[in-house]
Amino acid sequence: MTITSLDFETANQSRVSICAAGIAVFEDGNLAEATHWLVRPPKGLGWFLPEFTENCHGLTWFDVQDAPEFPAIAPELLERLTRAEIVIAHNAQFDIGALQATLDHFGLACPEFDYLCTYRVAERIWPELPNHQLNTLAAHIGHEFHHHHAQADAEAAGRVLLAMMKHQNAKTPRELLQKAAIVPRRFCQ
Repeated sequence: MTITSLDFETANQSRVSICAAGIAVFEDGNLAEATHWLVRPPKGLGWFLPEFTENCHGLTWFDVQDAPEFPAIAPELLERLTRAEIVIAHNAQFDIGALQATLDHFGLACPEFDYLCTYRVAERIWPELPNHQLNTLAAHIGHEFHHHHAQADAEAAGRVLLAMMKHQNAKTPRELLQKAAIVPRRFCQ
């Protein structure tokens, strides 16, 4: 079973302003790979919102000015997404939206894959928690990480999913979704 977890950080409110990308690939419940890319946002969209730099990911233009634009990392990133049995993201609406907007911006082909949102699943599995933010869920399962670092967030989301599977005695993410009465979404259908 291959689960690939995805996370993006953006320079500003534009979903096309991806400035960091991270993935974590889990094979049969074990972390097999974790990768991080700094990404230079496209021309005209590369300004960094001060509150994102100061209160979120800490990245600035100087960190990404020599980084590749998204099309350079897309083949490697998309290959990992399409070979997964399921792709996950915490608050998937944001990350999947950023991926779709960026692919559209650059005129890149849209791969097909199933995905789920760990935030939405956690609301069903652990309704008693005060909230379902990634840092709250990570603390709940005893996982320490550097929040708002794309690779660390991707890994944390994967570990949260695995913990929810264990909690529900589900052998696969799809079995967990069945127990939570959630249907996976399809990207680029």
